[in-house]
Amino acid sequence: MLGLYVSDHPLAGLEIPLAKHASTNIHDLLSNEDVRDGDQVTVAGLVTSVQHRVAKSSGNPYGMITVEDFDGEVTVMFMGKTYTEFSTMLQADSILVVRGRVSRRDDGLNLHAQSAFVPDLGIVDASGPLTLLVPEHRATQRVVGELAEMLDRHHGDTEVTLKLYRGSAAKVFEVPHPVRVSADLYGELKGLLGPQCLG
Repeated sequence: MLGLYVSDHPLAGLEIPLAKHASTNIHDLLSNEDVRDGDQVTVAGLVTSVQHRVAKSSGNPYGMITVEDFDGEVTVMFMGKTYTEFSTMLQADSILVVRGRVSRRDDGLNLHAQSAFVPDLGIVDASGPLTLLVPEHRATQRVVGELAEMLDRHHGDTEVTLKLYRGSAAKVFEVPHPVRVSADLYGELKGLLGPQCLG
């Protein structure tokens, strides 16, 4: 009724597994002026509303959902083949990871879904090493230096492994900077190393 959660937020405790899947949180997506029409992003959160509709002009069914994370909410459209493939997943109060294309209009920003899945939200094994996947050409001296500083800021007990890959070949290094795994750390790592950096 009030738009407030009287108890805890329904996503409480899932910050880390959701951050692992998402390329951005919804607040940053909506407030970032650099996000352009047509950009691809991945968001993860709670489906708070679902509407199944039929387009008047074409007669084709489509879906419109609202996805909410800890910082904001965004409307996601499922149309055509994407709707046919994923419509059974579009259920209120489910947790969904959606990859989509940004659509910027005068009335705001929404996403046109390209794929969706229900994430495995099992216990995150914070004791196992955190594996970072980095293409070899991106591992410049500057990037490696910034990475070391970032890991030091998030000092903890989880070991870090760096996997540098070129084509199908990869070299694996143990990084002497153990960390405390958190959603903030995941966000910073993706900002530095790219959205696919978490192994």
